[in-house]
Amino acid sequence: MEQMRAAQEAQRRAREEAYQKAAAQQKENYNFSVGEVDDATAQALREAYVNRMLQERNLNQQLTAQGLTGGASETTTASMLNNYGNARNNLERERQSQLGSLLNTYQNNMAQLEAQRASGEAADLSAYQTALMNLAANNGVNLVSLLQGTGTPTTTSNARYINGEWVYY
Repeated sequence: MEQMRAAQEAQRRAREEAYQKAAAQQKENYNFSVGEVDDATAQALREAYVNRMLQERNLNQQLTAQGLTGGASETTTASMLNNYGNARNNLERERQSQLGSLLNTYQNNMAQLEAQRASGEAADLSAYQTALMNLAANNGVNLVSLLQGTGTPTTTSNARYINGEWVYY
């Protein structure tokens, strides 16, 4: 029994260690992916800002080239700023969507790890119960005799097992 318990405990520790390693790897993968999404979004936001600044700078040159003087109209300037704001909003919306997808994947992976751990524990418990039943079935005579305090008869004594007891004669 003690060996069986020790083996079961060793399996439980190994399963827990494997779970902890897998969970840490999942968290590391999630954090790395979040960083990648954040970096890509930051780069896209920088590019949108640079494009807006270039449009502002080039707008006066384009108007002058077309023979228009006096600068850009309020509508044109507002349209440029609105386009920039829309680009920022779209980038943030896409970032949030990707982060949500990453979090969903992470949570699903963690749920699978938890299910695997629980399944392993249930299998160990079932194996433990089966082993106990086998021990009881195979050693029923000895267990009963030991519980009764009579022990197992020696080979030199005359004894028979009758109705759950050793009878000596």
